[in-house]
This record gives sequence, structure tokens and C-alpha cells, in this order.
Amino acid sequence: MRWSLAPIILLTCRPLFAEDAGPTPDQALKLLKEGNARFVRDMPKEAELGSKRRIELAQGQKPIAVILTCSDSRAAPEIIFDKRLGMLFVIRVAGNVTGPEVYGSIEYALAVLKTPLVVVLGHTKCGAVEAALKAEDQPSNNLKQLISLIHPGKDLPKDKKAALKAAIRNNVLSQTGLLTKKSEIIRDFATSGRVRIVPAVYDLSTGEVNWLEASKK
Repeated sequence: MRWSLAPIILLTCRPLFAEDAGPTPDQALKLLKEGNARFVRDMPKEAELGSKRRIELAQGQKPIAVILTCSDSRAAPEIIFDKRLGMLFVIRVAGNVTGPEVYGSIEYALAVLKTPLVVVLGHTKCGAVEAALKAEDQPSNNLKQLISLIHPGKDLPKDKKAALKAAIRNNVLSQTGLLTKKSEIIRDFATSGRVRIVPAVYDLSTGEVNWLEASKK
């Protein structure tokens, strides 16, 4: 993938991409909520792909939202939100954890693609979060590093199911907070109101996305 860093360098010099405005952050979030409602009702209408759309996308992309979510095969954002190819800029990693590669990918989406919304999407019954709770030794250093990036929180319920549910929520909120703590570019876009960052948890059983309130800290 080839792209220029020039828009990022100019970030603090002038408003970025004022022309050719897409949806506002709130409008983009509304589109996701409407798409998820259709998915829950088994009434999708946007997720299909034809050759015309594919050819159009070969010329460029303008996604309405960045979705940072888990690699779990049951949590495909384009299906969950009933969105066509090219509508979502999806970053998938087990446990929906963050790190330099994630921050850089989101920075590109915000600064170059003008994406107005970032959603950090966890899901119920997340195996990565469950592994972090078990605190068992992992078979490789890569897996150890991955699990170490998950933040399940403290003082969890004693019941295992309740503890996992709380840990998934805590991890989503923690990873959401790290975006603006670890990336000056993401923080600048968020504080200026050009981008909205929203945490959420997808329920594997109901299909519903439950939207959370990000921490003010």
C-alpha cells in the first residue's frame, strides 16, 4: 500500500480535507446503528457486492468508520453493520488490542481517508480475554505478548460468566482510552471534534451491538 505522509505532516498547520465532506461523526454512527438493527432483524440490504461497486472501489476508498475489532470469525463488521465493501476500514486482531501498528493504521484512515468515526468493538465470549483471565502459560512468546496487551480490569465478579462479561467490557474501554493516549494524531482529531471514538460490544447470540460510554479520564 502506497500513501503519502504529507497530510499528516500538515495536521497542525491547517484544517485537513475541508472539501468533499462525507458524513459527520454522528451521522456515521447513526448509519452503523441502522445497519446493525437491520442485521438483528434479518433484513440486510447493503452488504451485497456487485461488479459495478467493485470497479468503483478500484479507483479509491472513502470509508465512513474505522472498526477495530477481534479476529473472531463470528464477528465480521461488514455483516454485523450491514455495510458494502469499501464502507468500513477494518482492523482485526485477537482481543481487539492496540499497539503501534493499530495506531498507525487508524492515523492513516483519519488523516488520509478522512474517516469520521472510530469504533472499538469487542464481543461476547471472547477467547483472547478468557485466556487473559485464566493467566495460564502460553505456548509461544507471540501469544504471551498478545495476551499481555489485554486489560480485563480488577475486582471482577467471582462467577466465571459474569467475570468474562465484565472483563470484555473493561478491555474494550481500556483499548479505547489508549488510542488518544498513545497517538497524538488520533487525540488531535478527537479533541477537535473531527472524529468520534466509540466503544462497543457485539453480542454473538443476539447479533446486537451494545454501545458503551468511553471513559472521560
